[in-house]
Amino acid sequence: MWLRPRPSPTGQLDEYGQRIRRIEELVRRQLARRLHDGPTQSVSALAMRADIARRQLADPQVAQDELAKLEALARQTAAELRYMQFLLIPQSLAVAGLETAWEDLASQLKERYGQDLIMDVDKRGVRALTPQQQELLYYISAEALENSCRHARASQIGLSLSWPEADVVLLEVSDNGQGFDADLMLQTGEEKRKYGLAILYERVKLLPGELSIASEAGEGSKLRVALLAARGRLNNEA
Repeated sequence: MWLRPRPSPTGQLDEYGQRIRRIEELVRRQLARRLHDGPTQSVSALAMRADIARRQLADPQVAQDELAKLEALARQTAAELRYMQFLLIPQSLAVAGLETAWEDLASQLKERYGQDLIMDVDKRGVRALTPQQQELLYYISAEALENSCRHARASQIGLSLSWPEADVVLLEVSDNGQGFDADLMLQTGEEKRKYGLAILYERVKLLPGELSIASEAGEGSKLRVALLAARGRLNNEA
């Protein structure tokens, strides 16, 4: 299945602003869902564990066991919040650029999901992009990789950035997981996955670029984003 949004018209500030606001709204809803499903429930569990430990003070061993569980849950919750903060504001992107931000993201995914990321990045392709294009590509790839790690049940996940044509840069995120129907997911899927796909779609429009998602049940998935290079090949070969 291929999902191909049309390239956005340029120079239309009202449309650009509407897309920014649409993305902001989708991100807020996605964040609210993630907080509800993750840290909010963890904090409730922390309160419950603390209450159990308090009630078991007469039995030091039981109380100690409950406190150990409480500590483990607190550390898990803190790690989850740090990961969410990293996804929202990757400091290395502004400081060191797109490739370093991807390397940091790979480390975060490995720590959180135990999933290795296979990367193949053409440095010239990175240099051909504006800072805004790099930022948008980072968030697009982070959303796609998060989806693969959480839902695909894949043994291999890859990210590549190539420069196949003089004026085109191509991002690909692929996995060998269980696949999905993107059209059906946008219509009837669970909210957190619908938000993720909608955010991808809107961010690609901002580049502007073309988004293609190829996926079938049991056949994995491949997301491709093609966009115009800001710098021509002849000026960026070094």
